[in-house]
Amino acid sequence: MLGLRRLPRDLTRSPLVVAAPTRRGGAWAALAAAALLGFGAALALPHVVPAADGIDPAVHWQHLAEQHRLALDLARARAQELERQIDALNQRVGECRDELTFFRQAREGRR
Repeated sequence: MLGLRRLPRDLTRSPLVVAAPTRRGGAWAALAAAALLGFGAALALPHVVPAADGIDPAVHWQHLAEQHRLALDLARARAQELERQIDALNQRVGECRDELTFFRQAREGRR
């Protein structure tokens, strides 16, 4: 009886709980791997196989190429705008430093 009272207290001291090994662990891992493989294939398949809705494959690939070119142009435009904003901010930081230097020198001149 004394051993049963001590058991919950001993279990609460340990931060880890060890479960009994099961034989289904390998089956669950294989099932999860198969599901992930199927999900990945389903995501990649539209990029590998042209659309089957009667569109010529060459037209389909040209359409995809045009979409990617537009996305690239958009990314370049965003990069240029960010560079412009960074240049403007750097210029403003320089102006603020110049003002700060002026005010510090003026304060030191008064003393």
